[in-house]
Amino acid sequence: MAGEPGARPSWRTGLLLGAKIAFSIALFAFLFRTRLDWTDVRQAIGRARPEGLALAFTLMLASNVLGAFQWNRLLRAVGIRIAFVKVVAYYHVGLFFNNFLPANVGGDFARVLDASRSGAATRASALSTVLMDRMIGTVALGGLAVVTTLPAIRELKLSPAWLATFYGGAIAFFAIGVVMLWAILHPGVLGGIEAGLGRVGLGRFKPALDDLSERLASFRGQPRLFRELFTVATVVQVMRIGVHVLVGRALGLHVPLPYFFLFVPLLAVIVSLPISLNGIGVREGAGVVLFGLVGVSQSMAFTLQFTTYLVALAVSLFGGGVFLVRLLIRRGEVSLERRPDE
Repeated sequence: MAGEPGARPSWRTGLLLGAKIAFSIALFAFLFRTRLDWTDVRQAIGRARPEGLALAFTLMLASNVLGAFQWNRLLRAVGIRIAFVKVVAYYHVGLFFNNFLPANVGGDFARVLDASRSGAATRASALSTVLMDRMIGTVALGGLAVVTTLPAIRELKLSPAWLATFYGGAIAFFAIGVVMLWAILHPGVLGGIEAGLGRVGLGRFKPALDDLSERLASFRGQPRLFRELFTVATVVQVMRIGVHVLVGRALGLHVPLPYFFLFVPLLAVIVSLPISLNGIGVREGAGVVLFGLVGVSQSMAFTLQFTTYLVALAVSLFGGGVFLVRLLIRRGEVSLERRPDE
């Protein structure tokens, strides 16, 4: 009986993961069965200019360093002071786990654990910075989608249905992001969560939530910090649009720049939906539909999204290298501690 409570969440998590994997596989199967030819995709990737892909790789890496700077400002706001080179390393470890673990929150847990190992930092304070980092990025992405979508839609001359879908979706995503940011900063929200947990017999989480609420409170009343971080987050998103542009040029695709500012934020919004395995399949399928609206062939639109994903994956391998080296060092230290005195 004692094992049953722990088994139930594990069973549900496994079922949800299985459904996401099945959905991603089904999307890929549908795309290649009805719309795409793998030979065309493989040849398009093979013809890509290496210097263009190298530039895209460099820009993606630079955007990650700027993202690490954003997180570092949040860490310092709650009194966690870590050397910036370590923050960059921890940030890339998080990206690595986001890309290679079945759920895209695994990297967030890794960042919380890494940051909480520094000095007197608690997991609650580290968690507060990761939550704020996520929320600021979400609101910045939603705001960019709202700002860039309407002018580009006018160029496309879309039907009212497509217009409502694109712009309505962008506004809804931005609004949800703003509400979520407000909620985690509002002092009464965690209190309500605590009351709800108490009613279902989970009051033991109250001390941890109290600690988290106290850490989040340190972000309230800092408009200057938020203005800075929203600016940084917006620049990060623009740089990642630039990665798509560079990959497109490397593939010989010359879609006008405004369409990237229309489609890439929308793609990021769509991929953020927790319906597939790390966005695999959804990203490529949505890219086929969106870039198809401006005359890009289905195979080329798929190749653009898939290659951009591979570039991001390659950059995140820095984090995998950091994690592996750190693991080897720790195992070596444990071996030395266990070795008997000679």
